[in-house]
Amino acid sequence: MSEGPTSPAPAAPPDSDDLLREILLRLPPLPSSLPRASLVCQRWRRLVADPRFLRRFRARHRTPPLLGFFAYYSGKLVFTPTLDPPDRIPPARFALAQRPEQRLCFLGCRHGLALLLDWALLEAVVWDPVSGRQHSVAFPPEFKVNTENHFYNGAVLRSASQDADCHWSIFKLVLVRTHVAGNLAYACLYESDSGKWGSISSTPVSSSNLFQSSVLVGNALCWLLSTSSDILEFNLDRQSLALIQKPMDPGFTDDSCFSVLRTEGSGLGLAVLSKHNIQLWGLKTNLDGIEKWVLQKTVELDKLLSLRPSRNRWTATIMGFDEDSNVIFLCTAVGFVMLQLESMQFTTLVKSTLIYTCYPYTSFYTAA
Repeated sequence: MSEGPTSPAPAAPPDSDDLLREILLRLPPLPSSLPRASLVCQRWRRLVADPRFLRRFRARHRTPPLLGFFAYYSGKLVFTPTLDPPDRIPPARFALAQRPEQRLCFLGCRHGLALLLDWALLEAVVWDPVSGRQHSVAFPPEFKVNTENHFYNGAVLRSASQDADCHWSIFKLVLVRTHVAGNLAYACLYESDSGKWGSISSTPVSSSNLFQSSVLVGNALCWLLSTSSDILEFNLDRQSLALIQKPMDPGFTDDSCFSVLRTEGSGLGLAVLSKHNIQLWGLKTNLDGIEKWVLQKTVELDKLLSLRPSRNRWTATIMGFDEDSNVIFLCTAVGFVMLQLESMQFTTLVKSTLIYTCYPYTSFYTAA
């Protein structure tokens, strides 16, 4: 009598390190998670310090946490943390080292890097707050002349396929400037892997001020032209500039405050604060291929923040926007607050109302 078919041998259990890695990958992407895990034992420390593990950790969580924001206090750049202990980053940890000959102006943050302009040396400075390292790039020759008659802004970013663990000095940099007369805007793209600036593009504009940080929408960087509240768009693929006009609404007044956003669908958006309300607009394309602004939501700030009636026309001002966490920062009569635009949850950060602009900083901070 023949024996029946034998059962296949059971699969070997996963290697214990592999199983532990899968568990550790599921820790929240907060600053304290991996450092605290590394204190358990040498084995855990070895696993969480492995660059391959760190790449998988960032890839799994995708969106880095909002660690805080940079702002100027009495002329000095200071980092203000937004997380609670034990994830709260001490402000001194992200202190900017500045040489005596430098005259730096902060422009914004993206992908764990910050961008500043050095007006003394006419250079763009890319700064990694976590490591403290800086990389300076001289302005293109055309941007070094007649600087006193132009407003400058810019943006830094990593390429879409680049992991944050890649060498920190691999980045793209866009420099823009507008003439004070408000007739033309110029932009130029620098790529660190080639070490060269591209061609300069230009477009007619109706106003010149470029005070707000950029917002990355798809493959384009967008800045608000403060005087007209129209949007200056630089397409990274085509290296071309375009002007997008703001929506028209009878509720807009001379006191309305505008800020460029990235909508939930990763499209171009605009927040408009008028009196006690914030209107959230999105730029949509209809079936005929025509772009049109659509009002998506209205936020009643007086009810949300319990703002008391005041004889003063000023109730709140938009001070910044974080494109990763979809958070706007507001200076209000009750203090400096951040508002999450999806959940409508708000957090009072500081009681001071002396912050005039802020630059949110997100990063997978894993230092012990």
